[in-house]
Parts: sequence; C-alpha cells; structure tokens
Amino acid sequence: MKRKIPAGFLVVMATVLIGSAGRADQPNTFVITADTPWVVATNEPESVQRALLDVQGDWYKVLGHRPVVLNEPPTNFAGPVIYLGTKGTWLKELVKEPSAGPESFILRALRAPSGRPALVATGADGRGAIYAAYALAEEILGVDPWYYWVDKEPAFRGKIEVASDLNQSFGPPTFKYRGWFINDEDLLGGYAPDPLRENVFSLEMLDRICETILRLRGNMIVPGTFNFPDERCWELAARRGLALNMHHILVVGLNTYRWPKDVPFSYSKHPDIMERYWRNCIAAFNGREVVWTVGYRGKHDRPFWKDEPELDTPEARGDVMTRAIAKQVELIHQADPHAMIIANLWAEGAEMMQAGHLKLPAGVVQVWPDDGTGIIRDNGTVKAGQGTYYHTAMLNNTANQLSEMVNPGRIAHELGRFARAGATNFFLVNVSDVRPVPLSTDCAMRLAWNAAPWLARSDAENQESFLNDWSRRQFGPQLAGEIAALYSRYFDIPYQRADQRKGDNLAHSMLRKLATAMAPWLQAGRPPTAAERKSLGAAQQFAATNRAYVEQLVAAATALEPRVPAARRDFFQAHVLTPFSIHLYSLEILESYCKAMGAYSENQKPQAIASLEESLTATDQLFAALRRAETGKWARWYFGERFVGLEANRDRLRMALALLRGEPEPPVHPSFGYPELYQYQEPFSPNFPLLYPRLPESKQ
Repeated sequence: MKRKIPAGFLVVMATVLIGSAGRADQPNTFVITADTPWVVATNEPESVQRALLDVQGDWYKVLGHRPVVLNEPPTNFAGPVIYLGTKGTWLKELVKEPSAGPESFILRALRAPSGRPALVATGADGRGAIYAAYALAEEILGVDPWYYWVDKEPAFRGKIEVASDLNQSFGPPTFKYRGWFINDEDLLGGYAPDPLRENVFSLEMLDRICETILRLRGNMIVPGTFNFPDERCWELAARRGLALNMHHILVVGLNTYRWPKDVPFSYSKHPDIMERYWRNCIAAFNGREVVWTVGYRGKHDRPFWKDEPELDTPEARGDVMTRAIAKQVELIHQADPHAMIIANLWAEGAEMMQAGHLKLPAGVVQVWPDDGTGIIRDNGTVKAGQGTYYHTAMLNNTANQLSEMVNPGRIAHELGRFARAGATNFFLVNVSDVRPVPLSTDCAMRLAWNAAPWLARSDAENQESFLNDWSRRQFGPQLAGEIAALYSRYFDIPYQRADQRKGDNLAHSMLRKLATAMAPWLQAGRPPTAAERKSLGAAQQFAATNRAYVEQLVAAATALEPRVPAARRDFFQAHVLTPFSIHLYSLEILESYCKAMGAYSENQKPQAIASLEESLTATDQLFAALRRAETGKWARWYFGERFVGLEANRDRLRMALALLRGEPEPPVHPSFGYPELYQYQEPFSPNFPLLYPRLPESKQ
C-alpha cells in the first residue's frame, strides 16, 4: 500500500455529533435493528472483509442476529441501509467530497438518492475502510476497542437510534506508521501456546492482537521477539491489513538470535555471508507491505563488537555500521525501489549517531528509541521526518512487565515533542504481553492518531484528562473521578516517579541479586561481608519506604471495590487491585528477606527463619493476587511468567529457609529464558535464515 506522506502532521477534523436522541418517530433520528441491511461490494480486499467479520460479531452481540449483508443496495426497501467499504460504485453518490488524506474515514448519516436513511462508514483507502467499520462498532454499537483485554462486552440493545445529522470525520493521522511490538512474550506463550509449536503463541491470539491494533487505528506490527521471516505470523498480520516491521535486532528480518554456531558473525570479515542471508530474508517478505528496519547489532541483542573485539574504536565501529546499513538499503531497493526504510537506533546505535560516527543513507528514517521508561533518547535533537520507538512495557530488570509504569503525562510530553517537531513518520510501541498495559498503550495510540488536542494542553492537564476519560470508559461516570485519582496515586509510587522511573521488575531483580550473593554464605554457615550487609540495609530501607506508600494505595483501592459496578469488578481486580498488590507484596518479599539476612548476619537464626517465613508468606499472597486476576477466560494467564522470575525467587527463598533450618535443599524449577521460549525453532535450524525449508527456486 503506497501512500503520500502528509506534509507535517495535520490536525484531525473535529468529531461532530449534532442532534438530539429524540423519539424514533422524530425526523432527527432513525432506528437501526438487527434487520437493517448492510451493503458491501464483493471485491473488498481480504483485510476489509476480515474487519467486517469482526463487526458482524459485534452486531450480533448488540442487536441479536447476524446482519443481512447485500452486495448491492436493496430495491423496494424504504428502511435505513448501512454502506461499508470503499469499492462500491454507489459510494460516489453518497460521498462526493474528496478524502482528507490517507487512512482518513467518515461515519455519516444522510439521505440516499432513493430518499431512505443511510449510514455510511467509508474511508480514503483500505485501512480507512477498516477504521470506519470499527468506528461504527465503537460509536454506534458501543464496542470498546479493548473489549477482549478489558473484559468489556457490549450490552445487548435490540435497536439503536441514530441522529440523522451524525457526521464524524477522522484523519489523516498524526504519525504515518503506528504499531505494536509484541516482545518478551512469556505470558502470551504460556497462556495461548501455538498447538503446532511453530510460534511462541497461537495465531488465534495473534489475530486478537491484530484486531485490537486496527480497532485503535494502528497500521503496523512486530509480531514477536525472534521470529524468522517466513513464519506464519507475518502472513496473518499482512492479511489483516497491517504493515510488517522488524525490531532493532532482526534487521531486514534476519534472526541473529538463531545464528548458526559454525558460521562466522562478522560483516567486516565475511560480508558475503551476511549479504546472502539478507537477500534471503528480503525475498521472504515479497509482495507484502513492509516498513524495513536496517542496522547492525551483534548476536543476542548486544553490540556487534562483542563478537568482533578487534573493532575497538568508535570510528571503526561506526564505519562497519555505516557500510552494513548502506548495503541493506541497496538490497531492499532492488526488491522495492519505493520502500519505507527506518533505522531503529537502539542503545549504542543512538550514541554512535549522536557522536557522528554513523551515517545513514538518504531517505532512511531515523528512529529514536526511548530508554525503556518513556524518555526518548534524542537529547532534544529530534528533527522533522524522524520517528520513535517507545515502551509502555519493558523487561530490563528495573522497569515493568506485569503492570503499568509509564504515566500519561510522560507519554504526552515525549510524543508531543515529536509531534511538534514533525517527527511523525514512525511510531512503534513495545507492549510486551499486552494485557498488563492497556491504559498507557491506549494513551499512546490515541495521541499517535491525533496529537492535536494533546498539544493544546499541559502534561498535567493531559494526564488528568486521560485518566478521567479512561476511568469513565472502563468503570462508568459515577466512579471515574475516584478511580482516576487512584491511578494518579499509583503512578506516583516513589520509585515510579520521574526521578527514578522504576517498575515491578525492580524488587524482584534486587532480591535475585541479593539472594545470589548470600547463597554461598548460607551454605558455608558464615556471615556476609560488610559490603553485602550494607547492600541488604539499603534494599530493606528502599522496600520499607515504598511499601508504606503502596499499603495505603492498596487499602484505598480495596475500600472502593464494593462500589465498582459488578460487571466491571473483574477488570478492576485485573488492572487495579492485582497490579497494586504486585507492587505491595513484591516490596514485602524483599523487605522481609533483607530482615532475615540482617538477622542471620547478627547470628540471630530464629529471627532470620521467622523473617524468611514472612517473605514466603508475602510470596504466597502475591501468587494469590495473580490468581484473582485469572477469572473467566483468563484462567492460567500467569502460568507462563518466567522473565520477572516470581517462581525462581520463590525457589531462592525456599532454598535459603532450608539451609537455615538445616534441611536438605528442596527441588526447584529449572532455569528458563529465551532458548526455552523459542525452543520450537530448534528443529528448523538447518533451514537458517528461514524457518521452513526453502523451495528450490528460492536458493541463492
């Protein structure tokens, strides 16, 4: 799908809904029922047809029957008709003005030439048509774009009154490309494993994710962390109508995490090997809309000079990166002369660019990453035409994997800087396992679609406005203010504030580090060093200070729960009480462990045992809080949790307690990381750089 880039970013047309919802017999409204026919051309593309199938499901939920879908406007019928898609010749009679730009769309009530009422949901192009269909679901049927993730099915209504002068216009978007990166997907892999064991999680779950992106008016996806370029996930996303993108490790789709052990990894020494693999990967995406990522990192998401230590100067490293990127661009242009190409300069790439050691070919969009906590690393140098790679979830030992961390004010500030600068060619947000971070992700996606209202407000005003709006949408108007205040207090947990920007990973990483350091002393029956005792004291103080704050927060949320509408209590538990409790019990676990080891250091073994037991009790409470968020379809959601390491830390506590009691060490869980998460790829290793055996004509 080739489109012209709007000059700068356009202010989205204000949404207007005029008219009263009076009685159905008044001329300013008309009624749609389950029998109101749809008119959809037979030649709509598959991506539009898939979105319309989703909306048919919405229609069934709200109105009670599948819609009557026709290929032509009905004759001898005086009732309302709904027109969808972009291919129908009749649309020219209904919508005469030109579109506002790529991906723009309208939702409009009018009188058809036949005189009957009509509701038109159409767009400037295929994606505009998809967004229009989902807008009908959201605006008319009342379907939340997040319905699957926030447990909010639309209410049955039977019939709906529509204002006769409904006229909503949307777009074009602020950011040209807007998408999600599904990363560190241990929860998704445990909850919805692929039954064929050819992906971390099932294609059915990926389809849910693609649907949500499109309902939020996104248009791009990175469907996993270490996918090969011919995995079926790419095909599904493309058929859904999404552009395909690779993250900063898998440039042009090359899965360097699975680099063969017997093949040298070095563009400076063996460019022919790299170039052959790059060509194969580029060919695997033939015929699909791709936002190509170029760059050069080493194996396993680390700087390439870890594998080539002889490149020991910034100049030498920058030269290799510059040449590698130039060659990638050349190969991409051979396949698609008009390709959209970005350089996602993670970590050392951004540093090399700022220092002037890395040069990008003309036409490559420079993408600035954030630091994993929502602060973009451009150091104020952002320029028009650039873009950003952002995080609402981040696995890095100190940020967030199980709960929200990046507040709406920070999102508004950082993305607002890029919108004001016209750096709106690309926006990718890392959402990890999706379900823990709907609030911050919704905030980022809304701003990426239409930055105009956000730019008119301060960061504090944006945070207050969004938290109130989110709380109203999820819990209703009566409690919206109180729940918004809870969220505001949550984002103000001391270690989540702007000067620290830490999340739920932190307490568990601290415990893991301390327990690893203490294990030899416990095994030897000797006290730790003064330095280790100092670390224990500092960690205990950190945990105690933050725990006192979070205790009050959890108490306030618990007191509010009985007043939450019954239909929304499951989501209140999953997105308020359980995340708040994750922070509380994680801090209690750490604090009690530090007390135990402090007592052990003073040769107070009974007190050490008692405090370790308290730490394990807090661990049990943490897992109980997780289970309370596993209601209904979410049973075993946390089954796959590995990367924060809740179960592994529980094992460390059990081992420490056994040592203090003089008991044998208990059996513990084996270690688990990316090799285990992506072990399904192991049998396919001979096919590198692809997953499946290549056809003879595709051999290089």
